[in-house]
Amino acid sequence: MILIILFFTFCCCRVSGVIYQLNDTEYIKMPPVFHLDPYELCIQQTGGVYCMVDFDLVASNDSQLLNMIHEYSERKETHFNHSRLHYGICLNKSCTDLNPNTTDSKDLNLIIEKCLNTTFWKEYKLNIKINEDVICHNKDPIYHIESGDIAIAIICVCLLIINLTVSVYDLVIVKNNDEGIKWLLCFSIKRNWVKLTDGTRNNIENKINSFKSFNGMKVIIICLVITIHSLLPFGSFVDNTHYIETIFSEIQYHLLIDGTVVIQSFFMISGCLLSYNLQISSEKNNLTWKMIPKGILLRWLRLTPPYAVVLAITTTGLRFAGTGPLWQKMIGQEISDCRRDGWQNMLYINNYFDNTRCMAHTWYLAADMQLFILGIVILVLTRNDLQKKVVLSVIFVISLFIAPLHTYFQDLYAHVTITPEVAREYFVKDPTFNNSYKRGHTNITCYILGLTLGILIYKLQQKQLNIKRYKKYKYLVWATIPMMVIIILCSSLFYLVGVMPHVIIRAIYAGTYRTVIGFLLFIFMLAMVFKLENVYRAILEWNGWTSTVRVSYCAYVLHLMLVQILTYSRTTLNHVTIPQAITTSVGSIVISYLVAIPLWLLVESPTSQLIKILASYDNRKNKSHL
Repeated sequence: MILIILFFTFCCCRVSGVIYQLNDTEYIKMPPVFHLDPYELCIQQTGGVYCMVDFDLVASNDSQLLNMIHEYSERKETHFNHSRLHYGICLNKSCTDLNPNTTDSKDLNLIIEKCLNTTFWKEYKLNIKINEDVICHNKDPIYHIESGDIAIAIICVCLLIINLTVSVYDLVIVKNNDEGIKWLLCFSIKRNWVKLTDGTRNNIENKINSFKSFNGMKVIIICLVITIHSLLPFGSFVDNTHYIETIFSEIQYHLLIDGTVVIQSFFMISGCLLSYNLQISSEKNNLTWKMIPKGILLRWLRLTPPYAVVLAITTTGLRFAGTGPLWQKMIGQEISDCRRDGWQNMLYINNYFDNTRCMAHTWYLAADMQLFILGIVILVLTRNDLQKKVVLSVIFVISLFIAPLHTYFQDLYAHVTITPEVAREYFVKDPTFNNSYKRGHTNITCYILGLTLGILIYKLQQKQLNIKRYKKYKYLVWATIPMMVIIILCSSLFYLVGVMPHVIIRAIYAGTYRTVIGFLLFIFMLAMVFKLENVYRAILEWNGWTSTVRVSYCAYVLHLMLVQILTYSRTTLNHVTIPQAITTSVGSIVISYLVAIPLWLLVESPTSQLIKILASYDNRKNKSHL
């Protein structure tokens, strides 16, 4: 890795015609990227019409200002596109001389374009060109209740009634004994609450209780993911864009900016638990090809109910959850995309479709499902340890070339780069995110490492490994976290002012980055399972994680919807400060987990228990036929 970084520094080329920095005096000469006219004052007045418009700056003659804007915007890694502006316009205030009393989108485009041209020529000697239809509305309701809204509302109410009815049945009739109808009691809120709050109880069987540290890892990583996602809206409609752009030159912030690689921990954990559980299962039952469709179906049933509920709410009730100048533009697009593309999410193939805002963060669920299918096929169809080693080794070696080939032939960044414009669009239009980050096949490396780790842990436990002989390696384990931090910070080299890494260097880094992180995670997780040290493990095995981890999946599924509600309901430009960013991220984490609790109690816990009952019934039925 160090050699790559050194080679990187000598193989960069400066991009000509790019302005990397501007002082405040020069910066304020440019028109602001974002602007919002007062929203409430506009909407409440008689005939008030408020429009959101995106437009490009143009000039009929050579303009020194426009040339500076284009050259400054060329630094896409750290700068906003100052040649494409995003404004909220009150037509009654800003375009009074043009009598904008029309509902035709083409006429509105012409009206606003003429209006803004007058303003921009007067202030900047520039013209504007609107390339997309404007989005306008008045004080009348934008959305109306439809049959789909009613249907989803009825389903949600019925689900609540079932849970409440069964809870009364449990409290009044069954009470504290287990004589009730087993499948019906899955919907008891009382029993599910006990399961949730029992911090000493572990979901993992006693035989594999050493995986308890995974609880802490999952919760911490999900909190980091929520933090990153809660800060993404800070790149949209802010009044201090220059401040945001300067953050990219301060290395301490790159732990978040370049920390997207932490999601590989989930792939490692998922692969590890899959292979380990199959090894445990093989002690009692032979692994046959029939386990493949059964395992896929059970996983689909396990993941889908809370996911489907959030998707249904997104396509229906979400549009009534807020209002404001940004609401229809940002939330309206997500609702439209979910209505069009929601079937992709339910089939877990949405990570292979681009340019959609529908629950963009759930690319991980799709990739994980695809890798789960790959993992269970490999582990079930390989008959012995030698076959497993050969197949896993071959796939691992092939996977090392996938990301570099994507990077080289598609001229991508070495890793997902959170630029101001990418953050504003939630990555959906970023080529690196779409082609090298969210696909299932580009994340195979760490998943294969996870499968290997699960097999290794099982074998070492079978041999009753004497861990005391390896206590001297605890210092290596302690070093893994600082090493991962250093590697993440090394990615900030791709933001260096004045340099652009050659595509070959980016390709090499793309193939090395996640692999090195994967091996460090491999060492770390192996040490946690076998209790090689007592510093990190004491934190990760804290009993408080046990309850929190149970609702973490629900928190992950719905957190982005909550973040967007809080963000796009505002009616003024946001002013970004570090204290505000900290408050926002902490608040997003707390709200996400609080809202996740009822979703877990009413949906995830009941359905997961029903699946276990059905699976156990099917196993008993199969044994009776033997």
